[in-house]
Amino acid sequence: MGAATVGRQPGVIVGVASLVLTPGVTPEQARAVVTAAVDAGAAAIDTARAYAAVDDDAAGERLAATARERAPGIPIVTKAGHFRVGTSAWDNDGSADRLRRDALRSREVLGAPPNLLLLHRSDRVDDLAESVRALAELRDEGVIEAIGLSNASIEQLEMARGITRIDAVQDRLAFGLDPLDEYRYCVAAGIPFLAYAPFGGPKAPPLATRLPRLATLSIAREVSVHRLALAAMLDAMPGCSPVIGPSRVESALDSLAAATLAVDDELRQAFADDLRSRGVDL
Repeated sequence: MGAATVGRQPGVIVGVASLVLTPGVTPEQARAVVTAAVDAGAAAIDTARAYAAVDDDAAGERLAATARERAPGIPIVTKAGHFRVGTSAWDNDGSADRLRRDALRSREVLGAPPNLLLLHRSDRVDDLAESVRALAELRDEGVIEAIGLSNASIEQLEMARGITRIDAVQDRLAFGLDPLDEYRYCVAAGIPFLAYAPFGGPKAPPLATRLPRLATLSIAREVSVHRLALAAMLDAMPGCSPVIGPSRVESALDSLAAATLAVDDELRQAFADDLRSRGVDL
């Protein structure tokens, strides 16, 4: 599957951030999760230069390389311009020099060009136009296959698209917490949208409290509310691929099963009603 198809056939993408950055997750556990995800049909693996250990700048991309060894055709998404500088500190640099250095390092670790390279923190660069031009040059040179923005506003996307083709966008889109503005913009523009942190992250209210109708269905159907929510999202939001961040094999497999879960009208209505109650209309 080539770069242009990352996100073109929406499915569940598995991110490795929690496998690298969560205290207590061992390298063996991380590799087990990635291997299980690949075997279960993950649509892609999502990583970043910032998903690094203090003593290993490429910890996250090494996990992605493990996935590629397991299934050579699996797309790899990585990100540049945001990097770890200490135990609990990160920095940003969207300059052309930094992005080139990051892209070359990613290609080295992965053993081949990343299928998709995103500017990690579009909201924190000093000169977005410089960053976008640098990414376009790297794509033209074949260092990377496709480019995009992460954490980008509609205004930033408009500006970037005035410079070059944007192949994909990755923004946070948590159920019941985030509006759909950037997603709708991307759908209208024909740009694949990668929705990270769909469950909201560790500091968000529990998913069952945000999606109570889905939670009720999950009890009746003996299926996790997380799986139901992802299945409903894939059904209701064309062009959107959720990016999950499991730290256990069991949670990875549960979420990936959403891609093959049958969605009926009752589930569609429950999902729509839950989001509407949170001020989000599909």
